[in-house]
Amino acid sequence: MPFEIDPQQIIAFVKAHQAYAPLIVFLIAAGKTVIGLAAFLPVTILLYGIGGLLAASGAPLMPSFIACWMGASLGFSVMYLVGASFGPQLLMLPPLLRHAGAVNTVLGTFRRWGAFGVIAGEFLFSLRVLVPILAGVTRLAPVPFMIANLIGSALWTVGFFLPGYLMVSSAWFQAKFPGLVVP
Repeated sequence: MPFEIDPQQIIAFVKAHQAYAPLIVFLIAAGKTVIGLAAFLPVTILLYGIGGLLAASGAPLMPSFIACWMGASLGFSVMYLVGASFGPQLLMLPPLLRHAGAVNTVLGTFRRWGAFGVIAGEFLFSLRVLVPILAGVTRLAPVPFMIANLIGSALWTVGFFLPGYLMVSSAWFQAKFPGLVVP
């Protein structure tokens, strides 16, 4: 018996459980900066897919969009506090010592751009997990960090969650894949 996935069943499941979507999106977005978890969590793929599934099921965009933004902001904030709390001694941890080049790249970004480095750091993919920690280690001022964090997280959400939703909501997608989108 072959394994078959019925798209209509998946969409019906998402529609029936859409109240959980903001929580799920929040947790995924927050997890993108947690050391250890971030390496195993394909955040970009998950958020594109979840955005598309939400659009296909007719779920509203804004609750999940805001949850994604807040999750991304909270994840960066918590890791900033870890960096600020433990300071330069974090740089002596074996994972950071093994990736000294990446650490120096992020530190160079802060030296060059200051808080704007936090915004840019949202899009540094494999280095993203280091950005808030090193911002805390370098004692980047909290208010500029939070302003940059909120702006960067909003831009990140627009770039990595919104496209899946907008693509599936588009007339082109609905014409190409009739029956996959709940009216």
